[in-house]
Amino acid sequence: MRKRSKTDLVYEEIKKLILRGELSSDTPISENHLARRFEISRTPIREALKRLHMEGFVRIIPNQGVFVRDVSINEVKDIYDLRIALEEFVIKELTDTLSQDDLSLLEGNLARQEEALLKNDAFAFHEEDRNFHDYFMKVYGNAMITDFITNLRDRIEGININMLKQPGNMRLFWGEHKKILEALHKRDAEGATREMDEHLKGGKDRLLRG
Repeated sequence: MRKRSKTDLVYEEIKKLILRGELSSDTPISENHLARRFEISRTPIREALKRLHMEGFVRIIPNQGVFVRDVSINEVKDIYDLRIALEEFVIKELTDTLSQDDLSLLEGNLARQEEALLKNDAFAFHEEDRNFHDYFMKVYGNAMITDFITNLRDRIEGININMLKQPGNMRLFWGEHKKILEALHKRDAEGATREMDEHLKGGKDRLLRG
């Protein structure tokens, strides 16, 4: 396995700052500030920002600086359309192959989701929501699909968290996840696919309305 470089490490940290909303589109990103924060030279900072620019997380504007790139309504729609196509395909393929251990792990995930919603902790719920969806990608084992879905989800992570903070949305998502898992327990591929479709399309509609 390739050892991660300084650029890889600082890329991950800057990306976290963007996804958490600690860096915004209102003011330019300061290379000097980040270099001091991470106690590193500006070179890996600059390389990490170039990578984030290529992935669509920041904009590099000549003579102005580097800015966090806001997600447009059209991007939200496109991202969810791609997620719907890929995640429904994966869950349909997996329905008959998930083991009892897999299903037990997913039940544990649902329990942690419920704990987070009872605490009204949108950040913890979001983490478990990601784990729930990511588990199917992990078990299916297609690295290209997994990486692609991860990048799509990262682009809208901030607005997804804000959506979960709206009253009732965490409980709604938890209930939809529960229906997906119930269909999987029954080995009902069509039912699991249908429930995933309703879940993702509902999330898309709520984001577009918001």
